[in-house]
Amino acid sequence: MPVSQWQRSMARELSWNLTIDSIAIVVTGSMSIATVMMQLVNRLDVTEDYSDHALWWPKASIWLTNTRRTLDQYGIQADSYLTFTTMHKLIRLQLPDLRILSHYADFSVSVYVSVCKICKDFGIRHAEELSILRLPKVSNANENRASFRRRRDNSNTLHRHHSMGDSLATNTLAQSTSFSSATLKLRSTATIDKITEPSSHSHYSTSSLSKSLNLLSTSNDGNLARTPLTTRKNLLPQIMQSTNLIEKSKLNSLWLDSSKSLMEQDINENDVILLRFKYYSFYDLNPKVDAIRINQLYEQAKWSIINEDIDCTDEEMITFAALQLQIQIQSSSSSLPTINSNYDVDPLHQYDNYDIDQALEHLQNSLLGKTQVRSVNSTRPLNIQEQIKQELRDYLRIFKSRRFAFKSYKRYWFVLSNSQLTYYTNESQQYHTPIEKVSLRGCEVRADMNTSAKKYLIRLMIPSIDGMNQTLIKCSTQKQYATWIAALRLASKGQSIDEISYETERESILALFNMKNSASTSHENKFNFLPENYVSKKISKKYKTKQLTDRILKAYATVSNLDGIEAKLRYLKVWQSLPEYGISTFVVKFNDSNKKEELFGISSNRLLRMTMTGETIKAWWISRMRSWNVNWQNKLLNIEFDGETIEFLPLYDTNSKCIHEFIGAYIFLAMRSTAKLSDNDDPLKKETLFQRLTAAYT
Repeated sequence: MPVSQWQRSMARELSWNLTIDSIAIVVTGSMSIATVMMQLVNRLDVTEDYSDHALWWPKASIWLTNTRRTLDQYGIQADSYLTFTTMHKLIRLQLPDLRILSHYADFSVSVYVSVCKICKDFGIRHAEELSILRLPKVSNANENRASFRRRRDNSNTLHRHHSMGDSLATNTLAQSTSFSSATLKLRSTATIDKITEPSSHSHYSTSSLSKSLNLLSTSNDGNLARTPLTTRKNLLPQIMQSTNLIEKSKLNSLWLDSSKSLMEQDINENDVILLRFKYYSFYDLNPKVDAIRINQLYEQAKWSIINEDIDCTDEEMITFAALQLQIQIQSSSSSLPTINSNYDVDPLHQYDNYDIDQALEHLQNSLLGKTQVRSVNSTRPLNIQEQIKQELRDYLRIFKSRRFAFKSYKRYWFVLSNSQLTYYTNESQQYHTPIEKVSLRGCEVRADMNTSAKKYLIRLMIPSIDGMNQTLIKCSTQKQYATWIAALRLASKGQSIDEISYETERESILALFNMKNSASTSHENKFNFLPENYVSKKISKKYKTKQLTDRILKAYATVSNLDGIEAKLRYLKVWQSLPEYGISTFVVKFNDSNKKEELFGISSNRLLRMTMTGETIKAWWISRMRSWNVNWQNKLLNIEFDGETIEFLPLYDTNSKCIHEFIGAYIFLAMRSTAKLSDNDDPLKKETLFQRLTAAYT
């Protein structure tokens, strides 16, 4: 008997039981995901907000987030098992400065979108430069520790070669103005993960690195723009270390796929994952808005130097150590309480009983570096601190270089007001005609001190018609020297001692004196200046502690005038000038070669073919690349250039998609400086373009 069309449609609409978290729901194949979720919520006899919940299919490892699609379209049948779970889950995220934060991340979107949301919460711009790195899975912890103890083979380090334009023109590492990290407000809702040591009865089936991260004690300081100092000895066990180029290349295969979600890549709730800068193409580093981004980038660069992931000479290592010391001093001094209580308070809150226009005017003057002038009609008296801050007065000795004259210093009474330096015969003559009045705007202020000889000189190079005239000012004590040189440096920039940066500069100079005084009697000082914390293990073994301390302090004298943000930018510039900077390597086998293993390097502007010792055989510019694709059957990567095609196979279980993503991402990042992609573009448009270039669609 023939079956009618109505009977066939009824057969297709037969219902069956779908199991969701041990709850059986009667469904049909044409039922949408939204209808299934609605029936499930109605079955749950609990009043709760399920707006953050979605269906997860463990067997297929996919989220059923498209609620308009039906069960048949997803291929879900009666034997399928689904779970109803939250999309946002708590994750333990280790930042580049090695602090671990507990943060809610979206497990249902791609890693690219999830990283963008995390960076937005943390206040980090240009999230496309970062990605997530998974922890390596090591079955035997003893074997892992034994492999880390192997000495680095000199033949397995990259040879120093020309950088070929690694320092990109798009990097705008401009000199910054004075910056106070204490005024920065963290927009993140994340909390510092207070990790306690597990009991002896606890058991973990994780790697030794994961155990070290579990035991890592973190700071309660929530300011991501300033990282507290932690000794290298305590942090090196928590860092993934590579003993040779093969292990270093294996670490690059641990990057998560940006086109898949965290859940799809076996990342579970409360897992530890690493947030790192993946692509070495840093666009628009603005000190005024990128304090957190610059600090985290500096921390990643610092640990790559100390951990010997990138090779540098002894002189370069000393330069890095001196800049790191200056950054630490600036960070420590900015956290110290200052004399003026107004530094620690929002300027608007000082005028609760006054007109708001006066508060805004005061804030504008402080931002522009202008000295606050009290209005004639104002009845608010200046406090004692403000009266002291307006001018600086003290007895100093001065010497002006004259031809055929002996060097003798004469004692005068000096008064510094704004950018004008005047001096008188004595204190009683300060309200009469001065001996001389000098404008310090545009002059050069140079330090000339020797703590062992108690020599505290300030050299003023004052511009004149005949050139630069040199004037020497001699201070009696270290405190007097720190007070006046900090004020003179601000005056040369047209700023007064009312600036917040004055106290920071003064405290940093006093901190240097404390370290030098303590270094002569002890290896430690109150700032924990141990040279081993600022250099790699190879350098610390090569030199004695006193010799290394003297070299670092000598290099520090050349960068002591930089503030914290400027020192970090200088550190990044030196880091970018290293020959090995920005090269991500993979162990591959080229089809046109009989050799078993070679290295394939990827940087921001070129691709490299290298030997296993790190020597470059050939380089191709990414701008000359015409196409690149993956043959998923044999996992071969094919890259076509102008008149040349290369083909290679990744080794050591490296996914071909990982290399494909590196190449596509650098092309995406290069488009930021062109009219094709701007900061004002729609985030969805950026995500679509990024996925088209990196996802390797078949």
